[in-house]
Amino acid sequence: MTLARTPDLLPAAIRNAFAPSVTYLNAASYGLLPAAVAAEVAAAEQRRVRGEFDIPAVDGIVANCRTALGRLVGVDASRVAIGAHVSQFVGLVAESLPVGANVLLPESEFTSVIWPFLARKDIRVRTVPFAELTTAVRSGDDVVAAAVVQSADGAVMDAPALVTAAHAAGARVLLDVSQAAGWFPVHDTGADWLVGVGYKWLLGPKGTAFLAGTAAALDTLRPVAAGWYAGDDPWDSVYDAPLRLAPDARRFDLSPVWPAWIGQLPALELLLSTGIENIRAHDVALANRLRTGLGLPLGDSAIVSVPANQATLDRLCAAKVVGAVRAGRLRLACHLYNTAADVDHALAVLGG
Repeated sequence: MTLARTPDLLPAAIRNAFAPSVTYLNAASYGLLPAAVAAEVAAAEQRRVRGEFDIPAVDGIVANCRTALGRLVGVDASRVAIGAHVSQFVGLVAESLPVGANVLLPESEFTSVIWPFLARKDIRVRTVPFAELTTAVRSGDDVVAAAVVQSADGAVMDAPALVTAAHAAGARVLLDVSQAAGWFPVHDTGADWLVGVGYKWLLGPKGTAFLAGTAAALDTLRPVAAGWYAGDDPWDSVYDAPLRLAPDARRFDLSPVWPAWIGQLPALELLLSTGIENIRAHDVALANRLRTGLGLPLGDSAIVSVPANQATLDRLCAAKVVGAVRAGRLRLACHLYNTAADVDHALAVLGG
């Protein structure tokens, strides 16, 4: 099949910010670092090599990241906490629930979203197929938790519909946006809590994660990992009692992984200046080009999941087409650095 040319939806300068040496269709595993981000991280580590690294200077970078993440998910920066892993923040929500609480989760969900709940042996967990999550919410549920975009196959949730149904039943909603934020708009979900990581679609180094939420929902959580960076004035409260936690979401902060947050800031600035809606249009257009070439119906996700045998996987590897195998299927993901040529090369290899 010869596909019509896909028009460029993003300027060439965006692609030129990256330097892949392969056909990289694997943003769902990790996003490519922009060259400028890698340079920022390397420069910071060289300052450590020379003994010239300034730890307090990272605070301003974290504050700017907090503001950028707030813009991304539609909350004030005061309601954004920073950490390193999604499970850390999901665990806060799971730990906050009373004995006997009812939690609704989707089947086949990524374990970081569901294991913190399953680890609680004194709450009741119910699972249903992802597509049935909204209609499965019922009175008596306390929390519904799920990823907006599913890791295994890229299925996209109607988040506002789920939140509406959950709130009508008296339940709060925790949404993981790790596979959504950076290409899919998540600024208007209405969720009580949002969690996500920076190393996938947000193009940051590994070591950044965030929690955002409504003031009321954040107030239900207990800062069980409170450390020095959770203080209202961290550099003034590094020793001794009494407890002097920040009054806002910073009370849930973990001390930042320095190079990760240094690199995360320019990555967030690149995404926000490009525009998430623009990125979504670009990413989904490429994913649909891939679907069309494979004889699949068009979709609304930047992630494509297809069956693949070992011979196909071997051909992809030999041709330097990078995807991932998840849930026994080949997962390919298109992001802002990809082009129609990347998709066409993958299609040629997949076609044998």
